[in-house]
Amino acid sequence: MDKSWASIIGDLQSGGMTYAQIGEAIGAAGSTVGDLASGRSQSPRATTAFALLRLHADRLTPNQLGDSDAVRILIDSRMSKRALRARLGLASDKHLATLLQLPASQVEGWPEEGVLPALPQIQRLLGGETKPPDAALPTDFDHDRITQVDVA
Repeated sequence: MDKSWASIIGDLQSGGMTYAQIGEAIGAAGSTVGDLASGRSQSPRATTAFALLRLHADRLTPNQLGDSDAVRILIDSRMSKRALRARLGLASDKHLATLLQLPASQVEGWPEEGVLPALPQIQRLLGGETKPPDAALPTDFDHDRITQVDVA
């Protein structure tokens, strides 16, 4: 799947969403969505990009994909650094380093066409890291309001 931001936003619009609704859903301004749709902007912030990809995946196949699955569809773990930057719409290695929370010099040292290293940050980005199970909800909803009572 190799789609531009404009086509992703176009899919959401054909599903009945406006720029303002898309922007609200991804935590960005409607004008930002409009800039991506028109091509005036080619590189959204990483958080905006991931939110837009998740929204697109959720709207196309609701309740069939988890959060990491939406990203995993668009990112193959065997891809190169250049392909990952292009897929995420990132302009440089510095942007990728910021997203991965790594030093820019480390990311710049990776080969452009080689396979990405197996770092936890990359695994998390690619959705390869499993989430811990949700904590069990208490069965007594008043458990935090009950206190010890001393009787004389």
